Amino acid sequence: MKKLFLIMFFFMTTFSFSQSNDNFTYLCTVSDNKESEYYFYIEKVNYNSKEVWIKKIEPEKTVKNKKGKYIKTGGKEILQFMSINCSEYEFDVKQTISYDRNGNVIKNDTSQNYGNKVVPGSVMAGIFEGVCSE
Repeated sequence: MKKLFLIMFFFMTTFSFSQSNDNFTYLCTVSDNKESEYYFYIEKVNYNSKEVWIKKIEPEKTVKNKKGKYIKTGGKEILQFMSINCSEYEFDVKQTISYDRNGNVIKNDTSQNYGNKVVPGSVMAGIFEGVCSE
């Protein structure tokens, strides 16, 4: 009985504490002051568009504030569900979920935003190229 409990405990801790991007494909790291990483997961492929999840991860950093104390910043994760029209160079945002560094939902926005053009040279242009080349 004790052995069974230890085995179950091991599997529960292994799976609950491991954050992996197994289903997501690494896209890029943006060279801004946050060094955010972008990943994507294609959920569905239609004739000329793809429904995808975009994941943005801001790394957690320890910085010194104005009072001289060290504080943690970043660590936020944002998931966006969108439809990308590869032939029209457009995208529709369907849902945005923001998480804090502890994995708690900060915001869940289901307001939909349609007919957005991809701006050349933007982060979205890089996402578009990565998703549409798959």
